[in-house]
Amino acid sequence: MKNISEKFVGFLFILFGIIISVLVIPLILIFYPFGYFQRKKFERKYSKFLLQNEGKNFFCYNNRKNAKEYIETYILPDLSDRIDIVYLNGKKVESAYAKEFISHALYGLRYYKRFPHLMKIREGKLIDKSVNNIFYTIRNQNKPKEKMLNEMNEFFEIN
Repeated sequence: MKNISEKFVGFLFILFGIIISVLVIPLILIFYPFGYFQRKKFERKYSKFLLQNEGKNFFCYNNRKNAKEYIETYILPDLSDRIDIVYLNGKKVESAYAKEFISHALYGLRYYKRFPHLMKIREGKLIDKSVNNIFYTIRNQNKPKEKMLNEMNEFFEIN
């Protein structure tokens, strides 16, 4: 008796799987192209954003309590006016640029090792660099901030 009930339960699982597959696969086939074309459309817009902002430089930092005040007091006032600020207030991006593109850039950072972080746009590509280590070395050991500012200017190719 137990053997028959096990086979029946197995049959029901297989039947349920087939029914779900028959219902879900057509939906996937219908909606997948929409998602694909939405991604392609966004990628074209993002590429256009990169080309329109060729040569731009970005200093990115977040609301981490032990860094925010120091950055806003000692680093931001001495940044070159050729460096734009991107601030992450939690998950909210605060920037003068389109939030969707800056967010996409931040989520795609190749060399992310926590904030602060640098980004620049050159030849239609986003290039990034973390300055987290040097920042915390300077902040925690009371070293001159000029070392970090020089490294940033070198990354951004600012003389």
